[in-house]
Amino acid sequence: MTTLTSSGGSCTFGTGYPTVLATTLINTLKNETLTKDLIAGKVDEVKRLAEKQVGDGTGFLEVMIVHPQIDEEVMLPLVCKAAHDATGLPLYIDSTNINAIRRTLDIYPYKPVLSVSADSERLEPMLNLVKESGSAVICLCMDDKGIPATAVERMAIAERIIQRAREIGIPDDDIAIDPLVMAMGVSEPDSMLVAFDVLRAVKQKYQFSTFLGIENAGYGLPYKESIDLAYLLAAIPAGMDVALIDPPLCTRLGQDGLTLIFAENFLSGRDPYAKKYLAYLRKNDLIKRRKQNDEK
Repeated sequence: MTTLTSSGGSCTFGTGYPTVLATTLINTLKNETLTKDLIAGKVDEVKRLAEKQVGDGTGFLEVMIVHPQIDEEVMLPLVCKAAHDATGLPLYIDSTNINAIRRTLDIYPYKPVLSVSADSERLEPMLNLVKESGSAVICLCMDDKGIPATAVERMAIAERIIQRAREIGIPDDDIAIDPLVMAMGVSEPDSMLVAFDVLRAVKQKYQFSTFLGIENAGYGLPYKESIDLAYLLAAIPAGMDVALIDPPLCTRLGQDGLTLIFAENFLSGRDPYAKKYLAYLRKNDLIKRRKQNDEK
């Protein structure tokens, strides 16, 4: 299992635990208003977006502020502090800028998660930073050549990163594997199954925590949230521990969408005796409302 920390407590995910939803609104690649705010040195939009993401099942927030007009070494610490202060949630600091991450960790006294690929120039420095800081790390199944088409090739990349992480002394509990979600509208028809094959291989051989960027699945397609939800529900029994999603997925689907996620966790053995499923229904008076509707 993997545990992240924050002022609001901790977030634990891994084999046998319910799938955690991580959300991605603080991302300059997706938000022009945010980008303009950060170029001007302001973090008001960061606070607003962070508060908007707090909800049922949200375990931690992704922060990505890559942009040629933004000084990431200056702004990343400010953005991460603003996002954390506004929510109390742990962070996924999604950056390849080692200096920017170091400066952020200097003012963030908690345990975040970082990410690394097998890129020959970035692998060693990032893993060393993970070890030094005691952070967790998401291992992306890609290298200098890009994202392989087959599960065998992606698993081979994961194992290269795992081997080096272990040599450096990073605990297995702090390692998560991301098989990578491709945009279904432009990728090979079997791309989802390839990702799931990697999930299963990771769980069968290593039992590492796993991570998927579900928000990529429906990119460019109508009713994107339906594609993303279908992918998410299929990935839970395949072995996914964390789903990175666009918060509008849950907003548009509402309680019915979240109920499906809680139900899938129960059916997949991640919620023994349906404790979290029933707690969610009771918290939102869904059992009572269903009974009232049936009586009408």
